[in-house]
Amino acid sequence: MTEVRVEEVELDDDTPMMYRDFGAYVRLAHDPGQMDEAAALALLCVRVPRLIGALEVSRPEP
Repeated sequence: MTEVRVEEVELDDDTPMMYRDFGAYVRLAHDPGQMDEAAALALLCVRVPRLIGALEVSRPEP
């Protein structure tokens, strides 16, 4: 399993999500005004296929 740390942030127009792969975990930021979390995770799996079926989502504490 790879931990995916999901954050909601305001990003520039036409940049609905961005990610950084650190190997042991992936940091994913998405702009909820441009893309919902499910779509961001789906796109992330397209970009990083090793995550398919092997990711664990975590979110920051409110």
